[in-house]
Amino acid sequence: MSMDSRQVWSSVLSELELSLSPGNFSTWVSPLRVVNLTSGQEKELLTIGCPSVFHKNYVADRFLGQIQQVAQKTLNKACEIELTIVQTKKEPAATADDLFSTDPSQLMAEAYSDAIAKAGLNLNLTFKNFAVSTSNEVAHAAARTAAKNPGQTYQLVFIYGGVGVGKTHLMQAVGHEILAHFPDSNLVYCTGEEFTNEIIEAIRNKTTPVFRQKYRKTRTLLLDDVQFIGGKNTVQEEFFHTFNAVIKEGGQVVLTSDRLPSEIEGLEDRLRSRFEGGLTVDIQQPGFELRTAILLIKAAQRRIELPMRVAQVIAANVESTRKLEGVLLRLSGELLTRKEPLTEELALALLNKINGEVTSPKQQLTVQKVLSRVAEHFQVKVIDLKGDRRLRSVALPRQISMYLLRKELSLPLEEVGRVLGGRDHTTIMHGEDKITKALAVSENLRLDVTTIRQQLYDAGGQNA
Repeated sequence: MSMDSRQVWSSVLSELELSLSPGNFSTWVSPLRVVNLTSGQEKELLTIGCPSVFHKNYVADRFLGQIQQVAQKTLNKACEIELTIVQTKKEPAATADDLFSTDPSQLMAEAYSDAIAKAGLNLNLTFKNFAVSTSNEVAHAAARTAAKNPGQTYQLVFIYGGVGVGKTHLMQAVGHEILAHFPDSNLVYCTGEEFTNEIIEAIRNKTTPVFRQKYRKTRTLLLDDVQFIGGKNTVQEEFFHTFNAVIKEGGQVVLTSDRLPSEIEGLEDRLRSRFEGGLTVDIQQPGFELRTAILLIKAAQRRIELPMRVAQVIAANVESTRKLEGVLLRLSGELLTRKEPLTEELALALLNKINGEVTSPKQQLTVQKVLSRVAEHFQVKVIDLKGDRRLRSVALPRQISMYLLRKELSLPLEEVGRVLGGRDHTTIMHGEDKITKALAVSENLRLDVTTIRQQLYDAGGQNA
């Protein structure tokens, strides 16, 4: 290796140090070593040594073009860069902070940790912790693609769905994936409300240039609950220009909303048009299997040993994903208090305390409406539900009536027994527990109960 190659590389490093951030230069470029400089008739070949395969791949992805450009300027001739792996010998004189002898994976992990903290991402909202099923698999695939090829395949991914279905989780997972590979990436995550408050403060404090610098220079923009900007003209004006700036530079945009772009009230036509021009995917309410998986994931995060059977019982009786975590926390508290293993009986007792999730005010329901809907669904008579016949065609609807009267109206056991023909409270307790357990294993029963609940709370059900 000649002195010429050392001098060339020294000159290249000097210029790169001026153009790169201190963190990038010290972590990724400074550890590189020149191996050889070969002169050809038309171009030079500069071989650069990297301390590991990981380091080589990262430099190739992020800095190779810039290194080549500076090298060509230094040599005043076309130059090809070749990266290779060079294991250097440890030198006794090396200092503790010698970056070339530092494990690159550790440097990368630290850079990633700093990046997610700066972006304000939740540590648990990653693809690894995202449970996938038919209700969200399309949105998951779109988010994965955007994270793998930011700004290339889908420059805009618009994810919409109801409350608690995982929109924010999926959006933040995109951020985690990008920062895991490119921790120096200019990424901004915020909610529609935060974006609105920032522009208001910028106008008030006359710092709009700073605000614009932050958002328009980003290369990955993750904005949660974009419907919040609907009807806010100044905010929409600023977001329009921000959106255009990111897209123009080949950046990645991910938006979430509780509704389609066409359904966002007060949204300007030009923004609606741009939103509809991206990839629009929805997330449906999770089914039983997905709710079970979500529970198991959250339990593992909290180091709670949750048996599959217990998870199934909870998932069968709690339809709200956000309420699932609340139930899990309550169970955890019960375990600490009682110092007992987590059993199905403990879960059932807690579920009976919490009562079922409803989608409309309970006061709009009556005992008669519940019994009428159950009878209609199973094609039996209300009088049969209150009678003594023990045929399965009547016994199952009667037990479902017990379950729904307890869950939807929170009636005491004695009251349910009274309205169902004067039955003993232990009979009602048995019927309710039987349905609760059966919901965890019977798809047909879950479909029956879900259908009746929907009928109770839709417009027709309210007027029945």
